[in-house]
Amino acid sequence: MKFEKYFFNCSEQYLDSIDSTLFAEIVEIISKLPKRTIQAEINRDLFWIFAEKKWFFDSTPPNLSSSPPEELELGLLDLNKVKKSNERELCITSTTLGTRWHADFAKMYHGKLIQIEAQFGKVESMFKDFCGFRIARYERRLTLGIEIVMFAPARYFSHHKDAISGMAYFDIAKKTLPAIGLDCPILLIGIKD
Repeated sequence: MKFEKYFFNCSEQYLDSIDSTLFAEIVEIISKLPKRTIQAEINRDLFWIFAEKKWFFDSTPPNLSSSPPEELELGLLDLNKVKKSNERELCITSTTLGTRWHADFAKMYHGKLIQIEAQFGKVESMFKDFCGFRIARYERRLTLGIEIVMFAPARYFSHHKDAISGMAYFDIAKKTLPAIGLDCPILLIGIKD
């Protein structure tokens, strides 16, 4: 897949300061995504690609098979082994507020926490993601939040127009970030075909 990016309160150099491989890894993950016809398939593919790169996760997508689809060309991955090695606690949004929010994916780089939200739902859910990044940053835990949305859902899912009404998308996220006064670093990724 191709993508657009927007650095909010950060830059590619900031990502390099976390780890010199971080940005390249995110680019590789997004680039491995094949064109899919429904959001659930994209969620499934992201799960497997992130798992292969040793990212931890909050939960597995529904009806997930025990190994990744062959077309992802990920090699031997076993769902049971992936689950056993998962450190879900890294996905927790807050450790002090008693919320039960979790990011979709998380990984530590040299003691610095990165959390990722893949948002193919409503715009309102995207705001919750941003709030989660802000809370984790306030608690001095989060170094970077990454939000993955569709670049243009109406074009990408043109065959399912009824399923994308109100879906979060790149331009609304890009316009919203400066308007809501967040001070945490966020990399916004808009995936497109």
